[in-house]
Amino acid sequence: MRTRWALRAGVSAVGALALFLAGGPTAFAATACGGQSCLTVDANGRYVLRASATPAPDGDFVGLFHMYGGGLDGKSALRHWRPGQLYGMALGRKVPDRTWICVDGWRKLDEGGFAPHGHACVQVHQ
Repeated sequence: MRTRWALRAGVSAVGALALFLAGGPTAFAATACGGQSCLTVDANGRYVLRASATPAPDGDFVGLFHMYGGGLDGKSALRHWRPGQLYGMALGRKVPDRTWICVDGWRKLDEGGFAPHGHACVQVHQ
C-alpha cells in the first residue's frame, strides 16, 4: 500500500514539474494609442482573449469605435464616450503570428457624417 502511494506521489510530482517547465508563453496586455483612441489587447501568446477600446485621457467624444483584425470586425454603439469607458470584443482563439488588431475612433459631426478621431493598432506575436 505504501509503495503504491509513493509511486503515485512521485508520478504526480514529475507531472507537475513537466507542466511547469512546458508552460506556454506568458499572458500580456498590450496598449497603443493613436490620436484620441486607445486599444488594449489581452492575449496569451497568439491566443487573444479580448480587445478593448477607450478614448484617450483627454479624448471624450460623441461617436463610435470600429474594431477589426484577427477575426474581429465590429462597431460600437453611437454614444458619448468618456475616458475609461470601454468598448470590448471577445475573441477567445489563436490568431496567426504577427496579426494586427486595430481600432478607429469616429467622431459624429454636428452637420452630419463622421470624422476620424484616432487610430491605434496592436500586433499579436509569440
